[in-house]
Amino acid sequence: MRAIVTGAARGIGRAICLRLARDAQASGGAKLVLSDQHADELKSLIAEIRGLGGQAIAVAGDISDPALPDVIVQAAEAFGGLDAVVSNAGFAIPGPLASYDVGNWDKVFAVHVRAPWLLAKAAYPALKASRGAIVVTASISGTNAQAPLGPYSASKAAALMLVKQLANEWGPDGIRVNAFSPGLTVTPGTAAAYSTPDARAQREARIPLRRVAEADDMAGVVAFLLSKDSAYVTGVDLPVDGGLSNTVMAALDMSGWKK
Repeated sequence: MRAIVTGAARGIGRAICLRLARDAQASGGAKLVLSDQHADELKSLIAEIRGLGGQAIAVAGDISDPALPDVIVQAAEAFGGLDAVVSNAGFAIPGPLASYDVGNWDKVFAVHVRAPWLLAKAAYPALKASRGAIVVTASISGTNAQAPLGPYSASKAAALMLVKQLANEWGPDGIRVNAFSPGLTVTPGTAAAYSTPDARAQREARIPLRRVAEADDMAGVVAFLLSKDSAYVTGVDLPVDGGLSNTVMAALDMSGWKK
């Protein structure tokens, strides 16, 4: 497996990298290009990947920089080709739409929409040669409006349409393009929301599976979407939320309802 993973240093991205490395141990080891702003944390991740028999190259930088995707893809040339791209980098700047800053809006869209497109565009020749796959980390916020995450939700919705468009255009080239949408997940970026037992219990009570996801739950889904087991799957958004997206009506008080 020769793959690029952005947002690789922490949380879901780190879990994806380690899962790909573990899965490739029996077949010669994974060859990964890792990109993130947190360069120091990439160093420790590379050590873990090497411990699992893989190889890794770090490309530190801000994925909102339009020049960085080309640099990341060029780094993959060291592995003689590319089988997969996981566009995982993401972040949120909450705020009400009525007073939201234009610069922040552009930054959110640059990371969640422009960066996946530019990564895909740069990787297209290599993925066409390998008949490879792209996975984009979206969010259930892309299909469920939630204040104060309006810009984040809008950008994730745009990313989901980008996935469908890429899958449509590049399917004839043998390139599969899919997204997955995490629900409530414990990561370094969300840990504060689960800092007390009561806060975590309140969220778990809303989820049909009655637990908040861990990063490894997401990594398993990505491994599937990149594997031969999903060879006939493209253009989909796979919600990975423990059933949370289906609970809108369940949250309503229906005690007064009569036939």
